[in-house]
Amino acid sequence: MRLIILNQFFYPDHSATSQLMTELAESLVERGVRVTALAGRGRYNGGERLSPREEYKGVRIERAWATGFGKRTIAGRVSDYISFYLGAFWRLLLLPSHDVVMALTTPPLIGLVALMIGRLRRMRVIMLVQDVYPDIAVALGALRAGSITTRTLEWVSTQVLKRSDRVVVLSESMRSRIAAKVGPGRASRIDVIHNWADGTDIRPLTEAVNPFRVEQKLGESFVVLFSGNLGLVNEFSTVLEAARLLRDRSDIVFLFVGEGAKESEIRVFCERNGLNNVRLLPYQPRNMLRYSLAAGDALLVTLADGLAGLSVPSKAYAIMAAGRPLLFVGDGHSDIARIVVENACGAVVAAGHGPGLAKVIAAWASERSKLKDLGEAGRVVFEARFDRKRAVSAYIETLDKCLSMIPAPRGHRRRETAVKDSIL
Repeated sequence: MRLIILNQFFYPDHSATSQLMTELAESLVERGVRVTALAGRGRYNGGERLSPREEYKGVRIERAWATGFGKRTIAGRVSDYISFYLGAFWRLLLLPSHDVVMALTTPPLIGLVALMIGRLRRMRVIMLVQDVYPDIAVALGALRAGSITTRTLEWVSTQVLKRSDRVVVLSESMRSRIAAKVGPGRASRIDVIHNWADGTDIRPLTEAVNPFRVEQKLGESFVVLFSGNLGLVNEFSTVLEAARLLRDRSDIVFLFVGEGAKESEIRVFCERNGLNNVRLLPYQPRNMLRYSLAAGDALLVTLADGLAGLSVPSKAYAIMAAGRPLLFVGDGHSDIARIVVENACGAVVAAGHGPGLAKVIAAWASERSKLKDLGEAGRVVFEARFDRKRAVSAYIETLDKCLSMIPAPRGHRRRETAVKDSIL
């Protein structure tokens, strides 16, 4: 079984989809799948250029030529997108034919490239929808609803979804969104596979001393932590208003670990309001993630209003794996908000309710002993639903379904047994 994973970013990039796909590829290789990752040579935030090809833990990595300006400017992002479309198209033509090509939504509509080359070379095609386009761009104000551009992108996106052999989505609400696009006749080809965290690598901290807290001199402070990409889908105005309201609580620190498009928004707000209770750190080494997550007494997940079913913050699973209380700020209809409420593993605060968020944080800071139960409840639901092993098994099932749907590609030797049997 040979699989191409097509995504703009892959190891060693630190973006969420890069880390997820790297982990998936590693696990699939361990299960006997021959995996090629096709990515770009740039990094999520620009800067370093990566080599055209390398091998990592049994995964063959091919990197198409593309500009590498990163996500900091619109012009740079558009340039990276367009050049990656062209570079990926060419590399897919030249790579040895595989059984399946699985395309993500980074960049948007890269699935069209996968579908065109997949059909030309008789490879099966899976679309992995991490974000729903162009809907999410409309919700964020980047595109105008009903415009010619939006309607064109919607038509192209829908055709790719309809014509793919299978579609993977991240949640039930996202499944409903995609099913409405493709119609009832094709909804049976949609598989819900949640993103994940590695519960072996990220687990509740048992050491008496946390080296990250020591290094950052956090002492006995109550730490409200946001860890990950400071992206456009996040809602930070409510968090920053809560920090402003709690500015006189010297025992409470708001710590942002990561980088992204909204980093400047956080810095400007803090400067204008003279906030000394907010700190920003760059991305930390991967091997420190367990300790940095455990340094937070309350861990933030935020999602802008209107994005329920369009984007699912994957950082929530790492928080639950770490056994920390999850503080969700944003769209209450989102899947993550429902998980928090149904499993009593944190709290949910609506976007725009800065005073309400400040009240929750102040109460938690005054009664820290009650947070242990919230964190333990999160770990229980994580182990039951969101561990890495469960996700990998689900992807194996999707690959099995995909290969059983249509005749084998020409020139490929095919076993008549199911994929699951042939690769285990």
